[in-house]
Amino acid sequence: MKQTNASKRCVIRQKITVRFFSFTLLLPVLLLLTGCASLTFYTQAARGQAEITFKRKSVSKLIRNPETPKELASQLQLSQDLVNFAEKELTLNASGSYRHFTNLQRENVVFIVYAAPEFSLEPKTWWYPIVGAQDYRGYFKKETAESLRDRLEEEGFDTYLGGVRAYSTLGFFKDPLLNTFIDYPEVDLAELIFHELTHHRYYEKDETSFNEALAEVIAREGTRRWLRKKKDSAALANYELRLKRRSQIRNAIEQSIARLEILYQQDFSDDDLRTRKQQEFSTLQKTIAQLFRGWKQKSNHFLSTPLNNARLVAFTTYEALVPKLEKCLANYDYNLEIFLTEVEKKGPMILNQEIPR
Repeated sequence: MKQTNASKRCVIRQKITVRFFSFTLLLPVLLLLTGCASLTFYTQAARGQAEITFKRKSVSKLIRNPETPKELASQLQLSQDLVNFAEKELTLNASGSYRHFTNLQRENVVFIVYAAPEFSLEPKTWWYPIVGAQDYRGYFKKETAESLRDRLEEEGFDTYLGGVRAYSTLGFFKDPLLNTFIDYPEVDLAELIFHELTHHRYYEKDETSFNEALAEVIAREGTRRWLRKKKDSAALANYELRLKRRSQIRNAIEQSIARLEILYQQDFSDDDLRTRKQQEFSTLQKTIAQLFRGWKQKSNHFLSTPLNNARLVAFTTYEALVPKLEKCLANYDYNLEIFLTEVEKKGPMILNQEIPR
């Protein structure tokens, strides 16, 4: 009998749902398969995961502990309400994740490096056991990520290095809440938890953009439902405005990407390409800055670093397929159970499916 993609993913997950020390014992085997250059990467990954795992504390005990700061206890309780909502209302299974809390005593949990050729928007990818090819490389120490970034730049790549506050093992371990994001405002915390729990339910090997866009779509729909359940119409209206503005930024970036893709196919000299490329990025930066001025808001982190091909890759990894998946969810009348079940069966091919009415 032929295995479906969903059944294959199930088998993979069953095989790797092991205790952490078992994972570390498998590292030498993985290194034999991936080469000595991966030694540093997998060793630091194991150490980083160990720190997260061994420092965690029970959320329920922290909430009951009178010595826990009130602000932290309140946020921890909110997180538990959000996890319960995700399981009951969004058909997502936490499987014990986010029931513990780890204080890493730092601002970011990992640092992610993206890279793309100087005249291409095709991301550099790295291969990993289990999850396959990914558009980024993550390190628990900034210095190590900076070292990779510097090497890639010497090779002629555009690069982007960003600090990340949330970290997930896709449900392979019981992920704890982290100090790096527990103080997020309610809407941001809701989006984050719903996003990561979507990965727990579905993750397609070698399909980074589809996985991230799907998690974004479920997170946004879940946040809407959370606010409706609370009957917080003002917060819901503000959230819808926020999503509308995100869409405007995405449209501006997608238009810039389309122009760059045409530019990179032209038979210009490298110097001419560089000049035209920088002109395009300057135009995009001004467009986004104008949007924020029109909204009477400070520019977001997207403009905090120079724009280049790798920066656009980092953005499109999460956003490029969002509109198509939102339309697909609408075609299923926003029934999350049916929609996610179909995603599990069809994977990215669901984007090409005609929904009978």
